[in-house]
Amino acid sequence: MMGGKKNMWKAIKRQIYVQREIFAVIAGIMLGCWVLGAAALAIAMYFIKEKVYFPLGVSCALVAIGVMMLFFVFGEVVVYFNVELSMGSSRKEFFVSHLVVALLAVAEIFVLTAVLCTAEEILNRIQCAGGETVKLLPELIRFGIPIIVLLVIVAGLVGALFLCFGRPVLAAAWIAWMFLCIGVPRIHDAAAEVPDSFWGRIGNAIGRLIGGIPGYLQWALFAVVCAVGIAGTWAILRRQQVNV
Repeated sequence: MMGGKKNMWKAIKRQIYVQREIFAVIAGIMLGCWVLGAAALAIAMYFIKEKVYFPLGVSCALVAIGVMMLFFVFGEVVVYFNVELSMGSSRKEFFVSHLVVALLAVAEIFVLTAVLCTAEEILNRIQCAGGETVKLLPELIRFGIPIIVLLVIVAGLVGALFLCFGRPVLAAAWIAWMFLCIGVPRIHDAAAEVPDSFWGRIGNAIGRLIGGIPGYLQWALFAVVCAVGIAGTWAILRRQQVNV
């Protein structure tokens, strides 16, 4: 038992060391997108009369890092599963060590979000003195970070499914991604602009359904979805054969 725990700890430390560059990449992407978004907002505020602050820099940083984490975790599972198991790692060591690295990355994103949003609030308060300010840090952390956590878990599950079933999984994932990027915004717009249309009614029905769920049940449902995703990934990987 002690030997198993010792090997697991070694696997986690090895994985953190091997993947250490990802933490610098996360910081670089978030900082770069934050600068671009904050600069775009500053230019816009210079030319318009009505001063309204919005954390555009942090919003851009979260969107970019969410997409990056989606592809990073998927790639890590697909690329390193066969490599690490062929070099002597157990399936459990691989699974736990990669999950720990992903969660550490999410923790870094959480801290950077709080720091960058605070910095952007200060900068825009100076630029938009006397104007309207919209403080979205609580909402960004409340919704943005859980979405990134969910993306990380889904990416791991899709990676495991790809190892098991191959290319059809990518086709299904692409369709789902396009629906989220194109279909969901259109349904949302239809619900607001043409509520009596077919998609507008669907959007409003979904909104009422989600709005009718108490906050604590929403978080409970989120935890269940995450647990099912992690359990599903492990259930697939523990039986997946190594292809070298």
